[in-house]
Amino acid sequence: MHKPVLPTLDQVLAAAAPTPATHLGRVVLSEAQRAHVMPNSPLEARPLEHTFERALLNAKQQRGGAIIAEYKRASPSLGAFAADRDFREQLLAYRNGGAACVSILAEPNLFQGSTADVVAAAEFGMPRIYKGFVLGEAHLKEAQASGAQAVLLIARVLKAYTAVFADAARSAGLEPLVELHDLSEIDYARQAKARLVGINARDLASFSISSPDASPLRAAFPDAVLIRESGLRDPEDIQAAFAQGFDAVLIGEALMRSEDPQKFLEAVYA
Repeated sequence: MHKPVLPTLDQVLAAAAPTPATHLGRVVLSEAQRAHVMPNSPLEARPLEHTFERALLNAKQQRGGAIIAEYKRASPSLGAFAADRDFREQLLAYRNGGAACVSILAEPNLFQGSTADVVAAAEFGMPRIYKGFVLGEAHLKEAQASGAQAVLLIARVLKAYTAVFADAARSAGLEPLVELHDLSEIDYARQAKARLVGINARDLASFSISSPDASPLRAAFPDAVLIRESGLRDPEDIQAAFAQGFDAVLIGEALMRSEDPQKFLEAVYA
């Protein structure tokens, strides 16, 4: 099997220059830390099973839309806002509330996440996506070692390297979810042959929220699973996203702040 040649970290950072340097600078430390922790752990060739994609499509078919429920303790825009949320109780609420998949933050500096969380989430039986700033092979190794079924690739960060990272992820048995922040990045997802395409309503630079339109994405990716990310505050917002043509949503902050995340999710399908 052909092994994609990944760019160096310097090449990725040079391509990602418009992204706030303070954020990537903190993530670079994480990349170096991971390289030291897992120096002899190769990125193994594994079959791609499309478990994550199938779970989303099944929920779309059966319930009109799929929910990827996210566990995160903090964010760059808000700082720590759910540091005391019990991991097990939250994941049980997600499963019992009808989430199709779960997103777990693995990035420690900005999101207070960890790979241990990705591993621990396996107990709850939902397909998992490893979420963070994937900047090099060490992050893909970590995602693979965590047992995640999917990995987030941010087109605004990886730019022209998005396709090679997507190829490497697929070779490692990881389904790439290519995240866009505006329609100017569509070509990156096209080149990556993305089957999971996310549009993040939060701008990486300003953190402002927009209301993305699914129509141009559907025209560009007629067979892909389209996922709306960020800016979803309540069950009605999720229902509106489904009505606008999104197959799935990824929601974290509102669930982490909710007093009863299970009821929140159940209300989407009520």
